Amino acid sequence: MKNPLIAPILAILKNHPNGTSEFDILKSLQQQLPEFNQLAEDNNLQLFRQHFLIMNALYQLQSQLWQEENLMLSIQATRIHLLNNEQTSVSENTYVNNSPDAKLAAYYLDWNEYEQTDVDDVRRLLDSFYKGICLTGDRQSALQTLQLTIDNPSKSEIKQQYRKLAQQHHPDRGGDQEIFISLREAYEQLMLKVG
Repeated sequence: MKNPLIAPILAILKNHPNGTSEFDILKSLQQQLPEFNQLAEDNNLQLFRQHFLIMNALYQLQSQLWQEENLMLSIQATRIHLLNNEQTSVSENTYVNNSPDAKLAAYYLDWNEYEQTDVDDVRRLLDSFYKGICLTGDRQSALQTLQLTIDNPSKSEIKQQYRKLAQQHHPDRGGDQEIFISLREAYEQLMLKVG
């Protein structure tokens, strides 16, 4: 199925010859197309659908431009831009068919992924993402870094202890930047884990 966002996205890319981000494309489409803001009642599902439609349009456009015009559309996490023949290297010429990103493209080009993903699926995706973040850090280490002796401190206890130590170790007050950053990492990790 042809994605109706291809033309508006191509216009956005044309206006940004040095590239743009997916976030900027999202904001532009939200302003241009009121119906783009009415894809779901749930905010998380709405954002998933907007993201999916943008990525689907980009991958369709990437394939079409390569096959029909021999032009390359580079889709990277922070920069999306059109490359002309002079900017495209030999290795980039094989990007569409032989890249490790082929699975990602296949996912976004599969309309079933869009149609079958519901509110609960998005919630599970977000939960697994947040749990993955929480599992990467050591809770005990974070508690020690913030010098908390309570096993299950409340948000206010974590915040109060962080502020106290941050004042002592802030680089602007002669403190050590590395310690300050460690304090902030511990704070962020513990705040994610308390309800």
